Amino acid sequence: MALDQKQIAKFESALVAARKILLLTHRNPDGDALGSILALFQILRKAGRDVVAACADPAPASLEFLPESARIVNDFDAAEFDLVVVLDCGDLHQTGFDKSKPELFDGSRVVVKIDHHPLAPDFGAVNLVNSEYCATSSILTELFEFLEIPITPDVATCLLVGISTDTGSFRHSNTRPETFRIAAKLLRAGANNSALAKNIYRTTPLPALKLWGNILQSLQQTDDRVTLAVAQKKDFESTKAGAADLAGVVDLVNAVPNAKFSILLSERDNLVKASLRTLDPDVDVAAIARKFGGGGHVKAAGFAVPGRLKKEVRWTVKPPEKENE
Repeated sequence: MALDQKQIAKFESALVAARKILLLTHRNPDGDALGSILALFQILRKAGRDVVAACADPAPASLEFLPESARIVNDFDAAEFDLVVVLDCGDLHQTGFDKSKPELFDGSRVVVKIDHHPLAPDFGAVNLVNSEYCATSSILTELFEFLEIPITPDVATCLLVGISTDTGSFRHSNTRPETFRIAAKLLRAGANNSALAKNIYRTTPLPALKLWGNILQSLQQTDDRVTLAVAQKKDFESTKAGAADLAGVVDLVNAVPNAKFSILLSERDNLVKASLRTLDPDVDVAAIARKFGGGGHVKAAGFAVPGRLKKEVRWTVKPPEKENE
């Protein structure tokens, strides 16, 4: 794996020329989104740069332990910035600011894309994009090393969270020997792996557990070996859980043996969001998601469509079985 050195040079030039820098990531941020934006935020602040990190949605409770997470804002004056760096976003609409602040992307300022999602279109004047990396955080780790920028323990923690969560704690098929090499480098730099394990993998709030129970009660598998589960609005209301509490349950849905792929449907503000997972080597759930305007990775993807969930019950009349003569 290697980053494009011409793009790195363009990124350096854009940083040098910038007066004020805006960092963005995708809505409903996960570990890689927050890990990458917070890592770059800290690096730029330490370099004395005027920088703001923004996300349309707040960090889930499990990721609030990340250093400087409280500094992420959800609103800002777009006119203040002359450089926009978009991290971990395949498409601009995933930022949630493409319509509310279109001036960010109208060509009047430099846009940099740093991302690892496959088949996503390049939209920046600078594109540090490589789908061979398991996470955007791994791209940043290599970028900082190439630029000889020291990685502090706090930055290392953010980057390791991004890599760990996007590989399913090093269980997904995007985990390669290089992934462990980068993770080892971050541990040597002082990444707090204990805090990572406690907050992300060993702590689940009671509302989330109750929500998971409702979701698992809905679990079913079709004749085509597709595992399906749902989370309706009433499930969130009865358990007092939020959308962030869904994190992790899709992996349980995907644990049903011999499933071709799994899908979790959840109602969110007049939208139905679908999270897809698969362990089948012959299934590409990103291709399925793209048919509905979404995207993601080969083994983990998602999309959202307007509407709500409505249960349908179907009955089939089969011919009687012949009695043994």
